[in-house]
Amino acid sequence: MLNSKPAPEPLKGALAGALAGVAAAYLKALAEPPLQKLTEGVWPPTAEQKELVGADPVGHQDNMPPAVMLEAAAEEVMDTELSKKQKLAYQQVVHYTLGAFLGAVYGALAEYQPNVTGGLGVPAGAVMYLCTHATAVPATGFQRWPWQLPLAAVAWESGSHLVFGAGLELVRKPLRGLLG
Repeated sequence: MLNSKPAPEPLKGALAGALAGVAAAYLKALAEPPLQKLTEGVWPPTAEQKELVGADPVGHQDNMPPAVMLEAAAEEVMDTELSKKQKLAYQQVVHYTLGAFLGAVYGALAEYQPNVTGGLGVPAGAVMYLCTHATAVPATGFQRWPWQLPLAAVAWESGSHLVFGAGLELVRKPLRGLLG
């Protein structure tokens, strides 16, 4: 009996995933303010907690992990300080580049293990949260561990990653189909 399953094409999968990752990063950014408002209504953080890195994307956009990391790199490597405008602009580059990278990995992996796309990509979004804001970013020292952040911040950040995962799969699947 012939195998009717097409052979994996990781480059096509990665391309579809990278493009979808940019779109999903945009959706994630759109979801963060309403998620922040919703979660802070349930678990209000203190004014002191909102000053923590990554705790307030609406009120402290330049105090998000990518901006803080970029600022530290500019000071260490180039012995210069970034303006708020520069931090916000470079932060967007990091945000969308990371979205494209994670999307490319997801798309290539989906070629070999289609089950990673299950649950409309939401479980993959949860894994991406666990691999970034829940572990890698705090391990760098640029953001506190989730149990050290206000509950609202953990809820909206993890929720926005679930939106990222769903958006990633909703865009990746038709793009991959277009690539043949």
